[in-house]
Amino acid sequence: MKKLILLTFFSLLLVAGEYKLAIEWFPSVCKVKDFKACKRDYPFWRENFTLHGLWPKKVYCKVSQREKILDKKGKWEKLNVKLPPKLAIMVAMYMPGYLSSLHKHEWIKHGTCYGKDIQSYFLDSITLVSQINNSKVKDFFIKNRGKLVQTAKIRKIFEDEFGNGKNVKFICEDGYLTEIRINLKGEISPVAPLYDLMVHAKPQKIGCKKGKIAR
Repeated sequence: MKKLILLTFFSLLLVAGEYKLAIEWFPSVCKVKDFKACKRDYPFWRENFTLHGLWPKKVYCKVSQREKILDKKGKWEKLNVKLPPKLAIMVAMYMPGYLSSLHKHEWIKHGTCYGKDIQSYFLDSITLVSQINNSKVKDFFIKNRGKLVQTAKIRKIFEDEFGNGKNVKFICEDGYLTEIRINLKGEISPVAPLYDLMVHAKPQKIGCKKGKIAR
C-alpha cells in the first residue's frame, strides 16, 4: 500500500509541473515554410491555432538510443509511435505537421517525459489549444489577418482572458507571426482551465515585437 501511495505521489509530481505550450498560426507558417501540409487547403488550419507541441522541462525520457538518433536526424517517419485511430483523426486535425510525422517527434522528445500515456498527452494538448481557439486571442487574429500587429497587444488580450500575458512569447520569421509559446504551471488535465495554468506561470521575454498575421 505504501509503495502504491509513493508511486501515485511521484506520478503527480511529474504531471503537476512547468510546461511550455507551442501553438502556430498556420497561414503564417506556410508563408515562410514549404511543409507538406501547406499544400492542403484545410479550413480548420486557416481559421484556428494549431498545435506544435506541449513541452515538459525534460526531454527523451526512457527513450532508446536508436529512437533518439532517428529523432535528432529528423527521420520521424521511422519512429515506432502509433496512435489509436480516433485519436489519430483528432491529432491530424489540430496538428498539420502530422502529415510529416511531427506527432511522433513530439511524443518521443517531449511526451515521454509528460508522466501520462500517449493518449492523455495529446488529448490534454488539444484541450489547451481549444481553449485558446475559443478566446478573444483567436478573434484578434481573425480580425487582423493580413495586418502587421504589435505583439504587446496580444499579450494584453492573454492577460485579460487568462490572467497573465508576461508568460507569452512570440516567434516571427521573415516578418510573419508564426508561433506563440506559452509558459504553464500546474496540473494539466482535460478539465483544467487554461487560466489556472497561466496565472502563476513564469514570465519570459516577449520575442518578436511585431509581426504580420497571414490570411
